[in-house]
Amino acid sequence: MTSINWSGCPIVQRDPEKMGGVPTVRAYRVTADTVIENHDYDVSAEEIAYQFTLPIEDVRAIIEYAEVSRHSARPF
Repeated sequence: MTSINWSGCPIVQRDPEKMGGVPTVRAYRVTADTVIENHDYDVSAEEIAYQFTLPIEDVRAIIEYAEVSRHSARPF
């Protein structure tokens, strides 16, 4: 699991009725962390979209959000 705060990402939602409130990609039952963990293992955005039946735009947006979040969280 990643340590990213997904609350500012507009395509990630938390719904206590879906996946126990874990941050998921909009209307899908795929966690945002799953997308990032796959990306961290060098799986391409296109392959992630294909594997999890997600819109490529959503996958790219989540990856970009995570990269910005990680960059801003780094100490100077």
